[in-house]
Amino acid sequence: MTVTERFLKYVSYETTAGEEKEKSCSDEKMLRLSDELLQELFALHPESIAINRYGVIDCKFSGDEKKKRVAFLAHVDTSPQASGKDIQPKIVRYEGEKIVLKDGKVLSEEAFPHLKNALGHDIIVTSGETLLGGDDKAGIAIIMTALKDVLSEEGHRPLEIIFTTDEEIGADAKHVSMELVESEYGYTIDGGDDRFVSIESFTARSMDVMVDGKSIHPGSAKDKMVHATNLLVDFHTSLPRYLRAEHTEKKEPFYHLCSLSGTEEKAKAEYIIRSFDEDEIQKLSDLALFTAARMNELVGYEAIHVSIKEQYHNMKTVLDKYPAIQEEIKRVYGKLGRKYEYEAIRGGTTGSQLSFMGLPCPNLGTGDYNCHGPYEYVDIQEMEEMVLVVKELMRG
Repeated sequence: MTVTERFLKYVSYETTAGEEKEKSCSDEKMLRLSDELLQELFALHPESIAINRYGVIDCKFSGDEKKKRVAFLAHVDTSPQASGKDIQPKIVRYEGEKIVLKDGKVLSEEAFPHLKNALGHDIIVTSGETLLGGDDKAGIAIIMTALKDVLSEEGHRPLEIIFTTDEEIGADAKHVSMELVESEYGYTIDGGDDRFVSIESFTARSMDVMVDGKSIHPGSAKDKMVHATNLLVDFHTSLPRYLRAEHTEKKEPFYHLCSLSGTEEKAKAEYIIRSFDEDEIQKLSDLALFTAARMNELVGYEAIHVSIKEQYHNMKTVLDKYPAIQEEIKRVYGKLGRKYEYEAIRGGTTGSQLSFMGLPCPNLGTGDYNCHGPYEYVDIQEMEEMVLVVKELMRG
């Protein structure tokens, strides 16, 4: 089975992440794909295999004991930001033309300049009504294709395959049964340009804002009403306008408003705060807290309540302590004659958290672009190139 055939098979499973649950994955539908992968791995005669109550698989294969055991990771769930039900993928030979999807959506180089890198390639696109699921079923397909080939060879390193659930809601790392993990380090195979290797990610925090207002009949509200939703809007617009995701790039930080709802009496908003620097993210957090405190002074009571929580940290802090991993990447890409460059991820991966839990994990691309929405596409040639990279890493 080719990597493309595997990918098309895996995206037929609906695995949209939902609200986090304490004792199971967020949506049981993703367990169907976990079960399928479990059976595929069983057929390859592993040394050991386990699946926990969250649907996370840990599978080990024996190999040359003189070589270090290394883990390869991908996640089965897809983003809740777009529908992942009844995905209808289509393979297109890209020759520079605009690709018209349903509902008037157009995939073009004008809107997505990186599409020009796919010129002459076969790409898999959506119908325009769903996401594609390349994040991260492209990673799964790459790992499974490489694994099957390498296991037929002699002398490969001991291997560990970990497929997680709920990565898209930031819960997958804590679902991993770390007591089972035997690898010294790992590689997440999770989205993006196949030329990019990521050893740096955002440091991430969440921010919840709750507002208690004072509801008075609008007809007699002057100097009495404290409109909770209006106060929350004022808080939002008091944060730096151009430190928003839609105005930033590269290593620039941001506040991102995920949701806002409210009435006169109560209002709430959910944010994420992102930066590559620990001191900088603390300053952004302090600014939000200062803004709320000053607004509370002006309104005369504790109307705005801000709660900020850590989510994950920049994995570069850990990976810089393991130069041998970067040396291995350099050796493998050099052997294959492939150019690569380091890219700081404007996001996080499973490795962002696992690196701080004892399993250092840089991230490798898959050829998946525009993830989490209907403009997503996967470059087949890039997937095939990544199969070669992962095979060489598995050989050790």
